[in-house]
Amino acid sequence: MDNYHHLRFEGEDNDETTLFFLRAHPLTNLGWIILVLIFLALPIVFKVLPIDALVVINLSARNIFLAATTWYLGVAGFSFQRFLGWYFNIYILTNKRIVDIDFYGLFYRSVSQASLSNVEDITYTKGGLFQNFFDYGNLTLQTAGTAPNFEFTSIPDPEGNQQKIIDLVTKYKKGQLK
Repeated sequence: MDNYHHLRFEGEDNDETTLFFLRAHPLTNLGWIILVLIFLALPIVFKVLPIDALVVINLSARNIFLAATTWYLGVAGFSFQRFLGWYFNIYILTNKRIVDIDFYGLFYRSVSQASLSNVEDITYTKGGLFQNFFDYGNLTLQTAGTAPNFEFTSIPDPEGNQQKIIDLVTKYKKGQLK
């Protein structure tokens, strides 16, 4: 098991140790990266293609510069937001609990947590060509009582991580995890 003891998160107890954390597989970023590349190329395509005959708008060089700058800033903001969403949506397992941090924007996040003793069932799913070929999928942790169920989406090696979590929960319930 990897060593994540140096990782810290908001709300962590003093005697709590991070055992491992997960985030979505990097391949899940491919869709928005391709979209950003297309958006970056659009102004160049409009400049190179002879579309002037179709569009009868005379813009000054200053207005073209402002439009291009606005376009590229919008694309940069979109790509930055998508990267942050991937980077900060994480799933943490400690020696006491499971923490799911969902990042929705710079000023909005949702944090769910449940004790390891409440975990009752762990199921993984992989569907489709990409998920099976690149070995990523979803992991669902069902918890007892009113504690929330957790869905770890698009994580790498869902089968291996399922086994790691089962081992951690078993050790916790036997009192072997401190």
